[in-house]
Amino acid sequence: QLEEEERLAREEAEAARRLQEERQAEEARAKAQLEEDEGLAKEAARKLEEEGERLAREATKRLQEERDRLARAAEAVEAEKELERECLAEVARVKVQLEEEERLAREEAEAARQLQEERQAEEARAKAQLEEDEGLAKEAAR
Repeated sequence: QLEEEERLAREEAEAARRLQEERQAEEARAKAQLEEDEGLAKEAARKLEEEGERLAREATKRLQEERDRLARAAEAVEAEKELERECLAEVARVKVQLEEEERLAREEAEAARQLQEERQAEEARAKAQLEEDEGLAKEAAR
């Protein structure tokens, strides 16, 4: 009986040792799998971070390009407004100049008309004087 108990005890000890080895092997496999999963997760996280940084750089570049385009458009609009202001100022200046030239032309025409009237009146007086002088001369001659 003692031998039988010893044999059972050895078998139980052997079974317990094999169970312990299997448990340790399973733990080693689980630890290796965990380390592999962690490595894959770190690699995936690194790739995601790189992709995020790349996308952020591209978005920043596109945003800056759009800002630059809008700034150029705003400058063009401002230049167009300035040109419009200059054109309006030139139109106003030309209008004032034309009005001044028209006023001077009217004054010159009025002065020429008055001069013509004075000349005609002087010619009429001279003609009348000439006729009177001729009449006196004829009277004196007669």
